[in-house]
Amino acid sequence: MQFGIRLPVAGPLASPDAIVRVAREAERLGYDVVWVNDFIAWTTYQNSTHVSSGSLEAVENAGPDAEPTYFESLTTLSYVAGVTEAIKLGIAVLCLPFRNPIIAAKQVANVDVLSGGRMILGVGVGAAKSTHNVDFEVLGVSRVDKYDKTKDYLRAMIEIWTNPRPAYEGPFISFPETEFAPKPAQKPYPPIWFGGGGDKSVELCAEFGSGWLPPWVVPAEYPGRIASLQEAAARYGRDRVTFDIGTEVYVCIASESSAARSSAAKTVGVLPEGFNADATAAAVEAAGLIGSPEEIVDKLGRYVEAGVRCYEMKFIYHTVDDYLEQMQMFAERVISNHR
Repeated sequence: MQFGIRLPVAGPLASPDAIVRVAREAERLGYDVVWVNDFIAWTTYQNSTHVSSGSLEAVENAGPDAEPTYFESLTTLSYVAGVTEAIKLGIAVLCLPFRNPIIAAKQVANVDVLSGGRMILGVGVGAAKSTHNVDFEVLGVSRVDKYDKTKDYLRAMIEIWTNPRPAYEGPFISFPETEFAPKPAQKPYPPIWFGGGGDKSVELCAEFGSGWLPPWVVPAEYPGRIASLQEAAARYGRDRVTFDIGTEVYVCIASESSAARSSAAKTVGVLPEGFNADATAAAVEAAGLIGSPEEIVDKLGRYVEAGVRCYEMKFIYHTVDDYLEQMQMFAERVISNHR
């Protein structure tokens, strides 16, 4: 079992101090991973609808003139590597189509070496335009070929990580023979996980991945989804791969179920505006870990039975102190039942 938490990297509660406090407390409490997500541009609208750090109440309390703060993923993990010792560092997920893959490969290798081999590289193709993501447009990158581009970029990055004198020629990126060092500390390279639950994302995971981290998937759906992933992997000659199966899940915990649900309700209610239409309040609650410790222990038991071992948890919290209190309760009354 692997339990990870989302660092406060977006919204009014995000700050260097908050990131350090949460990362160090996560390590002290025995969490396995601290996670970040990945955007470049981050608008006021996204700040109040795509809420995955903090809560809608925190956004409202900051007022309409508050800047839409967002801390970039790879540089943040490099910072966190220097203030922690053992906890793993994950990206859920690096949006590869609008990154230069040569630079990204170098950055990922550096973070892995600087952290002593603690990186988990989640990869994705970037949020859909319907979610009000503007990174593709701001960076002048086409959305049309983002799946093919992700495949090409990953092949180039793997070449950089594994070949002492790499060279690559592909449809979207090419470079002549050269040298890159240091190589990643983890061999042959950090574990590559994929977000997203659609068919194309599953195909990417089947071809390149070692872990799968979809959102909004309830326990009952996992056995069939895992079987489909394994069947797809076999088509790529990877039938012996044992995937780390995870879930990206919203969390809010309180001693009483009603208190947790009340605390989470406003944030859960706004998510359909910031995510795809399938992120309804009912879907988030059905997949989420929202309630009392006893309810969450029971829900986790169903995830475990369905084959899920890794949890990237996006707590809903109104202050950083509230977050730290929830993290402690979750560690003491939930994780302790699954270790």
